[in-house]
Amino acid sequence: MKKKLLFVLAAVIAVTMMLSACGGGSTTTTPPAGGGGSPAAPGGSPTTPTPPAATPEVTLILTNHDADETLSGQWCHKWADMVSQKSNGRIEVQVNNGGSLAGPTQSLDKVKDGTVDLAFGLQQFYPGQFPMTDGLSLPYLPYTSASQASDIMMNIWMNTTLLQSDTGYQGTKVILIRSNCDAPITTASKKLNTVNDLQGMTIRASTESITNWLKAFGATGKGCPINELFQNLQNGAFDGAITDWHGIYSYKLYDNCAKYFADEAVVYSPYYFLMNQAKYDSLSAENKAVIDECSGQAALDLMNGDWDTMKATTTDAITKAGGEVYKLPDSEHAKLVAAADKVTSDWIAANGDNGKQLHDKIVALCQTTAGATPSN
Repeated sequence: MKKKLLFVLAAVIAVTMMLSACGGGSTTTTPPAGGGGSPAAPGGSPTTPTPPAATPEVTLILTNHDADETLSGQWCHKWADMVSQKSNGRIEVQVNNGGSLAGPTQSLDKVKDGTVDLAFGLQQFYPGQFPMTDGLSLPYLPYTSASQASDIMMNIWMNTTLLQSDTGYQGTKVILIRSNCDAPITTASKKLNTVNDLQGMTIRASTESITNWLKAFGATGKGCPINELFQNLQNGAFDGAITDWHGIYSYKLYDNCAKYFADEAVVYSPYYFLMNQAKYDSLSAENKAVIDECSGQAALDLMNGDWDTMKATTTDAITKAGGEVYKLPDSEHAKLVAAADKVTSDWIAANGDNGKQLHDKIVALCQTTAGATPSN
């Protein structure tokens, strides 16, 4: 009997030791090498990372008129990825590039009425709705690169109230204002040797200031959606265009269409990236914080230098297609700048103190902000 009791006691001790070795005690677990373990929270308990959402809490519909392979198309995808990552999958952004939901003259209305939640586009396609923003794209402002112009445009939006009166922004949350590339003078079949060669031409121009600038040389500025420009140049409805290098490349205006490209940094045009305000207001505080974190500087930093490399890409494509990129003589360039100065003076006079403040702010920031890559 005594032997049986000793045997049972030994068995109990053995089982207890086994349970302790399997983690039943207060032993400390060491994470595997390389940081694979969960960090310890206060109190010693390991924390567990929040797993990605199995299905999104929110789906946002984004429209952009440019194709997937364009810079703006790529940017929209990168922004969508940033939002997904920072929300841990709670917010999905469905990118619809190529104008499948809205063309270049429709996206603003679509985002305002809630047909889409987000829109990437250009203010220049909406005459009269962005009168102060037009001051960012006066001819021959002293920008030196798209990166510099973008920094300045976003700086003005975030740190002044000079643009907020524009009705085009009403009903939206502004996520980004950035600059496109600079715009040369594109002509379909006639090379410009002097500014007098512009006399009688019909030139695509998307803002009143550029139309007025062209008028000084006897040319007629006329609006035209970018997706219709190729055909209008090819069939002779337009003799040329003031269109940025990105647009020239994206819509292949050099391919059996326009032949001559005067390398004049005539204008830098702003883009908008807007969210329907009611949609933003409907988000949870946590999801609003993600959109806020992906707005402003964070949105600007995505691909900010890529627009400055587009000129070299485009000029290479033009040369391969048999077109010509050239410089006007300095004396002719000076005439273009003098006419631009007159247009700017008239614009400032028409827009009063706010117009002067905006122009002065642009010039001051140009003097203190280094551009990434000179345009010319």
